[in-house]
Amino acid sequence: MGAGAVGKSLIGRLAARGIALGPVSAVSYRVASRIANGLNGGTAVREASELSAAAVVLFHAQPEQMPATVELLAEAKISWPGRTLLFCDCEVTPAMIHQFRQEGASVAVAREFGLSGRVLLEGSGRGLLQAHRVAKEAQLKAVEILPGASERFDAAVTLSTCGITPLIDKATALLRSAGVRELDAPRLAAALIAQTADAYAHSGKQSWGWYARVPEVPRILAEADAARADAPEMPEMFPFLLLFGLELFDKHPELAIALRRRMAAPAPSGK
Repeated sequence: MGAGAVGKSLIGRLAARGIALGPVSAVSYRVASRIANGLNGGTAVREASELSAAAVVLFHAQPEQMPATVELLAEAKISWPGRTLLFCDCEVTPAMIHQFRQEGASVAVAREFGLSGRVLLEGSGRGLLQAHRVAKEAQLKAVEILPGASERFDAAVTLSTCGITPLIDKATALLRSAGVRELDAPRLAAALIAQTADAYAHSGKQSWGWYARVPEVPRILAEADAARADAPEMPEMFPFLLLFGLELFDKHPELAIALRRRMAAPAPSGK
């Protein structure tokens, strides 16, 4: 069941790998034919009810097309008990999932999340097992989460992507201000971030530079002053981030106290 750019979704990836698709339904037969032709797989049908020939119904639609396409599928004469509905790369709401579960469908969600070669799976029971099978057929590594936990997962993705890019940019600016060449600064900042992430993947929180080593408070305060001078529009950024780590790992209270005092102090004259 599809609307919009179905070929760019997980369904398109399956078709590209030669996985056999069954009936293809859409808002009209013309649209269904266009989707089937774009996928180079499946057979367009005139009624969504004809999807009852499939044990697993794959669904994709763009956000603006979701309500109408979901309603079309819900109104189809499909006996859902024993059948799986897999939402692929679309923004499905809990209400939509509940609607089909109430009809007896085993519902799961499969979507890419920006990491090449991996797909997020959310669901339970038979639907989740079918989602794992689809991921395997698409040659994607599955990352399974608990039902209803997609917002937490997405928050982690946001922190790891959009949340960290501004920090890399600020680190790059400090490197340039320190005299590192224009082209080398972003590469050096990115390399440091990558090294830190790799160390965390191997050792967890013990990879934190101050987990077992006591930081030099005067040196860190001097760094905080330098960061403040270089980014006066964000004077508390550097100490705030360090405090987050100190409090998260419950380490070095003397440095935490010194940083809070430095945050409360006015910027040096002329800075």
